[in-house]
Amino acid sequence: MKLLNSFLICLLLALSPQLTAQEETQEQVTIEGYAFEEDNRGYLRNVKITLLKKGSQEIYAQGKSNKNGLFVLKVPPAMEFELIAEKKHFFPAEQIVSTVQAKDSSKVFIKVEMERKPGYVFDVTIAEANKAEAIVDAIEGARIEVFNNTTGKEELILKDYPHPNFRFTFEKGNHYTLMIRREGFLNKRIEAYVDVDSCILCFDGLGIVDPGVTDVLAHGHDIGTFLANVELEPAELNKTFEIENIYYDYDKWAIRPDAAAELDKLFTVLNDNPQLIIEMGSHTDSRGRDAYNLNLSQKRAEAAVNYLVENGQLDPSRLTYKGYGETQLSNKCDNGVPCPEEKHQLNRRTELKIVGFTALDPLANKSLKDIITEEYLLKEVMDGEVIKVEATPEGKKKGNE
Repeated sequence: MKLLNSFLICLLLALSPQLTAQEETQEQVTIEGYAFEEDNRGYLRNVKITLLKKGSQEIYAQGKSNKNGLFVLKVPPAMEFELIAEKKHFFPAEQIVSTVQAKDSSKVFIKVEMERKPGYVFDVTIAEANKAEAIVDAIEGARIEVFNNTTGKEELILKDYPHPNFRFTFEKGNHYTLMIRREGFLNKRIEAYVDVDSCILCFDGLGIVDPGVTDVLAHGHDIGTFLANVELEPAELNKTFEIENIYYDYDKWAIRPDAAAELDKLFTVLNDNPQLIIEMGSHTDSRGRDAYNLNLSQKRAEAAVNYLVENGQLDPSRLTYKGYGETQLSNKCDNGVPCPEEKHQLNRRTELKIVGFTALDPLANKSLKDIITEEYLLKEVMDGEVIKVEATPEGKKKGNE
């Protein structure tokens, strides 16, 4: 008898959890809803949905919307909940959800409308630079990073990204740095200023934007979506890049202020591509003696390199210079050929040529955050005052002994 009673007790204990779980399942109500952007602009995926017991911080259920904006949660009946919807670049949405009138195992249907924060959707296509305007060669497998200089946070990191297109939302009041790296191409840096220093949306280093920024901003300049082509230059041996608007005074080689402004633009390119060994080449038109033009162009090329080294903290071993005089004319305006001034001007140019590569790329294993942090620290050192520590009389005495 005792054995039978013990057996019955054990059997009841074993069955009781299953009965409780079944009862709980029967008592649950399904909350099914959709998260979408205001004005029915589309459903939103990956919206974090949290249900709190009304009037408290007790979490009853959590979930995320799928690619169609749908989310499903199970909760007890006869209760009221506070629903909180959260998604990056959107304001949190809150509403009260009630299961008081719902019956066991029934559904409660809701809609969650979310408002986008002021900002701009940046829709980018990465392609190879092609001055001939032929069919765009899209680039895949790039490393794409976005760093928020205002908050000091990494916003986006995509390594070996398998697509040539990506989207990112700029929020107002921030300065962003974007860097795109792909083996075989020059690293590309873009600075974006979003409602900073009276600049609604300004870019430095960006390629073609179509349609233009002002064409896609909404009323009040709060929200906009625009397309941009980010063009990467191939990093090929002996590839040349003409540096426009580098002018010198007649018979002079000193760097003028307008030429300095153009050379300053090279600092970012050369610092972002420390694996390059480059040559600065200076060219003249055909007027004047050949030997004189050769010597003058040599001095001008040397002056350009000296300016870069002295003002850009660049490794001088990476920079060489050469004057070509009139030996590489870009047109047919040779000695004795009558040409208008504008054609002679085309020959008076300065070019940057890739003449080699270092064995290792110093930036290969560094994140954009690491690069910017190092630049900031270097700037702090360069801008700081030089502190001199004078030797004490005792120190001087010891040093003379």
